[in-house]
Amino acid sequence: MKPTADGLVGHCTLGIAHEGPPGYGHGGMSAMLLDELMGRACAAAGTPGLTVSLQMRYHRPVPLETPLRILARVTSTDDRKIFVSGSITIQTDPDAILVTADGVFIAPDPHRTRTLFPGLQAEA
Repeated sequence: MKPTADGLVGHCTLGIAHEGPPGYGHGGMSAMLLDELMGRACAAAGTPGLTVSLQMRYHRPVPLETPLRILARVTSTDDRKIFVSGSITIQTDPDAILVTADGVFIAPDPHRTRTLFPGLQAEA
């Protein structure tokens, strides 16, 4: 995963363990990849957040054993809401969109975060 001027970009290759339709990735893997990178894009933009909603659009099947490029970027914020978009393409053809997503993340208040995630209490 690397920061870009527009957000974060990640690369991966799905294998047979990720198969849905024969020869292609399971849609749930696409959702997981985008949800993870979109959440990290929130943190990279300075506002860590938790997923509230994730709307997926599957444009083309995601091939197995093919290097993929996953992109995520924060598009706007509204108080504690963070709006994020993401996409999956083939690494060698970034203009051919396979999957896109729009997500809404929420930055929890600090007290609620400590309650929800006590293991994250690094500061006293």
